[in-house]
Amino acid sequence: MVLFLKCQSNTRLLVLGGFLCIALALSACEASGFGDFFGSPQIKDYIEDFAVQGLLIVGEPISDIRLMRSLPIDSAFSLEKAVVPGAEVRIFENDRALPLTLDPTTFTYKAAPDVRVKANTVYRFEASFLKLDRTTRLTLSGKTTTPEQIRWVRAPKDTLQYPQDTTRLPSPDSLIISWTPITGVTDYIFSTECLDTLEYGKYLRPPTSEKNRRIERFFEKSLPRYNEPVRSGIRAVTLTPVIWTAFKWFGVQELRIYAPDIHWANWFRQTNLGQNPRFNYRLGSIEGGVGVFGSASMARYNTFVYKNQP
Repeated sequence: MVLFLKCQSNTRLLVLGGFLCIALALSACEASGFGDFFGSPQIKDYIEDFAVQGLLIVGEPISDIRLMRSLPIDSAFSLEKAVVPGAEVRIFENDRALPLTLDPTTFTYKAAPDVRVKANTVYRFEASFLKLDRTTRLTLSGKTTTPEQIRWVRAPKDTLQYPQDTTRLPSPDSLIISWTPITGVTDYIFSTECLDTLEYGKYLRPPTSEKNRRIERFFEKSLPRYNEPVRSGIRAVTLTPVIWTAFKWFGVQELRIYAPDIHWANWFRQTNLGQNPRFNYRLGSIEGGVGVFGSASMARYNTFVYKNQP
C-alpha cells in the first residue's frame, strides 16, 4: 500500500508506525484464528456445542423433546445431522424416572404414550451421551415446575362472523375472553390456529363445496411466517378481546391460552414462537449446554369464523 501524506517528516513516521502496528495486530489475529479485520471465524475455529428444546404441557404426553448438536459452519443444517442419537435421555417426575426414546421420523425424544404431564409437579431433564470424539461424556440437565391447570372463565364463542368492515366494530366487542389467573405466572401466551386452510364448506350445515381462503392484509405479506397457520402473542392480562387480525384464514380455528413457567416465557419473548432465530443463552435453563426446558398448562377451544363475503 502506498500512502500519500502531506505532513512533516516526524508526523509521517508516527502515522506509518501506527499503520504498521495495526497490520501486525491483524496478522496476529489471522494467525491465531480470529479471522479477518471484521472478525470472521475460520472453519478450524468450530467448537461443538449442544442444545435442548423441551416443553411439557400439563395433561399432554411428553414428546417433541429435542437434543441437538451444533454443526460446522461449512455444513448445511438438517435435523437428521443435528440430532444426538444414542443418548440416554430421561425425565424425572419428582423421583420417578421416565426414559425417553428417539423417534426416527421426527428426530425428537418422547416418553411412553400413556404418560401424561401433571400440574404442580417438579420435572427434571437429564441427557448423557458421548461427544463426537467418542471419548468425552457430557451430561445436560434442566428443571421446571409445572403450573396449575388453567381454565376458561369466559370461553370464545362457538361461531364468529367476520365483519365487513373491521374499522367499524360494534360495542361492546363480542370477542372478549377470560381465563383463571395462575399463581406464579405473570404473562400468558395466546395463539390461534386455522385447523383447515383448504376446506370451508364441508363444516357448514348443510355442507357445501366452498373452499377456504386467506384473509389478506397489506402489512402481512412480507412477514416470515406468512403461511404459518398459527398466530401467537404474549400478554400480562387474564381478560382480553380476540382482535380480528388474530385470524389468518376463515373456517375452523383452535384458540389456546398457555400459562407458561418463566423458562418458556423467556424463550417466547425472544423468539416469538420461533419466528425470531435469536436467543440469549443466558436466559436459557440448561446446565452443560444451551436451550430451554420449560412447562405450561393450556386451555383450548374450537370456534368457526364465517366469511365476511363469499
